Formats: sequence, structure tokens, C-alpha cells
Amino acid sequence: MLRLIFVMCLASVPALASSQMIYKIQMPDGSVMFSDTVPSGGKILEEREAKSTPRVNTVPAAPAGKSASGAPTGSPGANIQTAPAPRPGMPAAKGAPPESVSTLERELAVAKRRLELGREPLPGERRGLAGGGSRLTPEYEARIAAMERDVAATEAKLKKAYESR
Repeated sequence: MLRLIFVMCLASVPALASSQMIYKIQMPDGSVMFSDTVPSGGKILEEREAKSTPRVNTVPAAPAGKSASGAPTGSPGANIQTAPAPRPGMPAAKGAPPESVSTLERELAVAKRRLELGREPLPGERRGLAGGGSRLTPEYEARIAAMERDVAATEAKLKKAYESR
């Protein structure tokens, strides 16, 4: 009987070693991400056991700072990855449009999603009033305006790409 239990324990060790947990995490800025590790400051919303699959190389995140539109990259939705942009100073291929319609459509979807997620005020962007209630700060208004400019600029690029087709 002990041999049977020992064999069953040995048989279950590889299954336990290959199982991983996937965490649904809410970051301090309100964005939600999925990861196999819990970053500091993240609140675990859900845990799931992952099936073992080979790891896929991912696009590295943009450096900290601001996006091309001036929106802080730490804002909600900033961890959404887009296709890499051409390097500055590199000439475009002859006869090729500077940016394809499909790339611009993806960029527009990302910009709209960022704006949607960014509408929720970040900590410190809401001030209390003496008579009760609250109001949004100028920092919040500036952040939303930058994201709206990013959406408008991408829409203009997309319209220009459609016209040049």
C-alpha cells in the first residue's frame, strides 16, 4: 500500500512542477493586467492555473515618460502595445505610404481605448469641496485633453491614408 502511495506521489510531481498561476492584477493607476508574477503595488483580482504553453517573445514596453501625444505613459491603458513605429530619420521605402491603413486603424483603436480607460480620475485628480462633493483638477483635464488630441491626430492620419489610397 505504501508503494502505491509513493508511486502516485512521484507521478504527480511533474504535473505540479509544470503548473503556473496567471494573475489578474489591478495596478495602482486603475489599469488591469494579466501576468504570471505579481508586481509590487498590484492588487490580485483573480488567480487561474495556466496550462503549460511555450513562452512567446513580446514587444518591450515603451520607456517611461510621455507618449508622442504628451500623455503620460503611466496612465491607464498605457500598457497596450502597438506595432513598432519606424525609426526617426530613416527614409520610407519608395512607393510605400508612410503608414499603412491597418497600422493606423490599430493605433486609433489603441488611442480610443487609452482614452476610455483614462477617463477614470487617478488618485489625486479629484479635490473635495467645502460644501461636500468634489471637482476634477486641472491635471486631470490636461491628461484627458492630451489623450483626445492623440485620438484626433490618429484619426486625421487615418483619413489622409484613406484619401491617398
